[in-house]
Amino acid sequence: MKILKYITFGLVILNIPSIALSAFGGGIGSLLSYVTILFLAIYYFLEKKTRPNWWLIIISILFFMIGGLQFIGLTSGFIYDTIKYFIYLISAYELVKNTSIAEFNIFLLLGALTIPLEALLFTSEYGRYAGFYINANVAGFICITGYATTYGLKNITAKLIGQFLFTLAGLLTFSRTFIVIWLLINVISLKISIKNIRIFGLGFLIIGTLFFIDEVVGLNNPRFDQLKAIVNNEGVDTEEINEDSRADTWAMFYDKILDSPIIGNGYGSFSGKEGHGLGVHNSYLMVLGEAGILPFILFVSYIGYLFVMSIFYFNKKPNLIMQTIALSLFLLANHNFFTFYYVSFAAMWIQYQIELAKNDNDVYEAEEEDSLATA
Repeated sequence: MKILKYITFGLVILNIPSIALSAFGGGIGSLLSYVTILFLAIYYFLEKKTRPNWWLIIISILFFMIGGLQFIGLTSGFIYDTIKYFIYLISAYELVKNTSIAEFNIFLLLGALTIPLEALLFTSEYGRYAGFYINANVAGFICITGYATTYGLKNITAKLIGQFLFTLAGLLTFSRTFIVIWLLINVISLKISIKNIRIFGLGFLIIGTLFFIDEVVGLNNPRFDQLKAIVNNEGVDTEEINEDSRADTWAMFYDKILDSPIIGNGYGSFSGKEGHGLGVHNSYLMVLGEAGILPFILFVSYIGYLFVMSIFYFNKKPNLIMQTIALSLFLLANHNFFTFYYVSFAAMWIQYQIELAKNDNDVYEAEEEDSLATA
């Protein structure tokens, strides 16, 4: 079972089907996508069954059912997406329950390490690197999620090494979202211990490593050029820094949302499927725009629940609020919550860790009551 677990976990977290699709074509990519779902289903049937994830099951049923009412495209494709996601959702939640923070951290680190490897071995004219995740912003999410999990590790050496490598890999994506969340997480970490201020010193070492990599291979990235200009006290082009604003992309979809706020505009209409063109790059707007107000309210409530409960258990598991911040802010810049399985896996993992913290709290309170009754 452990071998099956790690192979399946690797296929999901390391984005193997998508990188195979990109590198070897549709045949291999589709095969590995089917294999991932098959392995998840086998793992589910062999593992002990526990309570399913009703939160996401209800949200997903409403999203696919209402979004499907106005779907324009191949019905077979929609049915395939729907069935595949529900098999994933039900099966992966059992995998979530058997994944420790150390295991989650290690697999995220393996994925993140493909980013500097790409930068060193396959330097591109584009100048942003994503490793196995193809899209640099998505790779940034993997890095910042992995970085957040380090605050739940007990081994100090593993924690520091992880923080260095996740930060280095994240900076190589040149994702503004990664940098903002990284700074926010480190400010929060000061509440755990003022000693965590040392990470800002580590940041200078990482920036130095970036300069070294740039000297060796040439990163060829406009954003890194702006950073070098700041360091060298040269002029900075603010227009280039603000280029490709997500707010401008969201604004293009506001009229469509207002046209059909109750039942949305149909599955795929805000995520670029079936010839719809540019996606909205925002999972909250995607849910609202494709399936209307009810799934949107439930989806926002779900993320809100993760926020509130992870804050409540901050002293026990400080990494949870950090991971929730990473997830919620990433969803503001990406519309693939239901298609990038490692994103919904990250959400379910936070959710289950909250459930464990709740159970631990209930056991503690019960023991306290027993001791008082005995006294």
